[in-house]
Amino acid sequence: METGTFRMQRSSLWITAAVIAVFLICQPVVSAQSVEMNYSAMVPLSPMGPVVSETSQNSTVIRIVANTTCTPVIGYANDSWFSVSGTYDHEVSAGPAGTIHAILLTGLGPDTTYHYQVTGCGINEKDRTFTTFPESGTCSFIVYGDTREQTPLYTQTERHKIVADRIAGEPGIRFVINSGDLVAETDDPSEWARFFNATDRLRSVTTYVAVPGNHDADRPLFQSLFVTDRAHYFDCGDTRIILLDSTDASSMTLAEQARWIRSEAGSDNKVNIAILHHPVYTSDEKHYGGFENLQQILVPAFQESGVRLVFNSHVHAFEEVKRDGITYITEARGGAPAYPLNQARIPGSKTAYENTLGYSRVTVDPEAAMITVDVIRVADVSEDLRNITRIYPTGTANTQIRIPIRSTSSGFPDISDRLCLLRGVRDNSFCHNSDWNITSWLPDWTGMIGN
Repeated sequence: METGTFRMQRSSLWITAAVIAVFLICQPVVSAQSVEMNYSAMVPLSPMGPVVSETSQNSTVIRIVANTTCTPVIGYANDSWFSVSGTYDHEVSAGPAGTIHAILLTGLGPDTTYHYQVTGCGINEKDRTFTTFPESGTCSFIVYGDTREQTPLYTQTERHKIVADRIAGEPGIRFVINSGDLVAETDDPSEWARFFNATDRLRSVTTYVAVPGNHDADRPLFQSLFVTDRAHYFDCGDTRIILLDSTDASSMTLAEQARWIRSEAGSDNKVNIAILHHPVYTSDEKHYGGFENLQQILVPAFQESGVRLVFNSHVHAFEEVKRDGITYITEARGGAPAYPLNQARIPGSKTAYENTLGYSRVTVDPEAAMITVDVIRVADVSEDLRNITRIYPTGTANTQIRIPIRSTSSGFPDISDRLCLLRGVRDNSFCHNSDWNITSWLPDWTGMIGN
C-alpha cells in the first residue's frame, strides 16, 4: 500500500516531468553558428567578454576575445526552462579554434529572457542573462558614456564600476549603450582588463552596445568586441536606435552617414533616436556651441528623418539642449574627468549637471506617445577630481525629461516653453535659456494676466 508521503512524492515527480516536457515541446527552434572574424587585436589581452551584442527580436551574438587559441562552448536556455531545471537545454561550440569569437544564436523567442554560460577561453563560468527585444510597444534602455579612467588620480574600478554596478540593478532595461571613449589608452591591456572588471556585473544581465569615441582608436579590437564601426541601427519595440560614428577614424564620412540616415535608417513607423560620441550642441568651454560639421551635415538628416532625441558624450557632464523640435542630450558621466560648462549656456540649453557620475534611463512608450528620460545621479566628484564626495541612494533622479513622440507644430515651442514664457510675461522678462523670442509668437497678453 502506498503511503501518503510516497503518493505526494510520486505526484510531484510526475508534475515536474510534465512541466519540463511542455517546455521541450514549446521551445522555439534555435540554431547557432560562429561568425567569421578576421580581425586581430593590436594589443595582447587578458580574456575579454562575453559581450552580448546585436540583439534583436529573435537572435543575438555573444562575442569573446581570448589571449590564446581556444574554442568556447555556450550553454543557454530561456528563463522558463532555467527556473524549473536550473540547467541549459541548448549547447553550441564556437567552431574552429581561434582567439576571437562571435557566436550567433538564432531562433530565439521575442521579449524573452535567456540564461547562458560560457565555458573555456578563460572566461568566468557563471550564469548570465540577456533579454530579446519586443516586436512592438514600449522599450526601456540606458545611455551613458566616457567611462575611461584618469591615472594616476583614479582607475575604472574606482569610478566607472560604481556607475556600471548601479545600472546593473535597473529593472526592465533591454540594453545599455556606451556612447564612446570606453578606455583612455586603447593600447593599454591593463585598462581594458579594468574596463571588463568594471562592467562584469552589468554585462552579465543585459545586452551591451557601444559606439566609438576618439579614444577608441584600436578599431580592429573595437569591431571584435562591439560590432563594426560603420553606422547601423536596430529596433526595440517601436523604437529605432541609430548608431553613428562621429570620429575621424570612421569608415563612413559624415555625408555618407547623413545620406544613409535619410535613405535607410529613418523610419516613419518608429521613434527614431540617434547616438554618437561628439556633441552636436554644447555649452562646454572648449567646444562652445557644439561641432559645426555635425550641425551642418547631420542635423538636416535628423530633421528630415524624424529623429526626436540625440544622445552624445565627449564633454564630461550632463546637458539638455532643445533645438528645432529635437532634444540633444550630452550624457558623459561614466567616470571620465569632469569638465566645467560655460556659465553662459548656449541658446536652447535647459538643464546641466557638472562634477557628477550618472546615467540616463530612457523609456519610449508609444501608447502614451512619450519619451521619458530619467537623469540618474549616482555620485558627486570633487572639483579637483580626486575624491568622490557623495554617493546617492539607488534611483536618485535629478530630473525627468519628457519628449512628445510627435513633434509640435513647426515654429512653436512645446508646452514647457509656453509655460516658461508665460511666467516671463508676469515679471516682464524673458525665459532663461529659451530659444524663443516672446514677441515672435505671443500676442500682447500682459494686461490679461494678473500680477
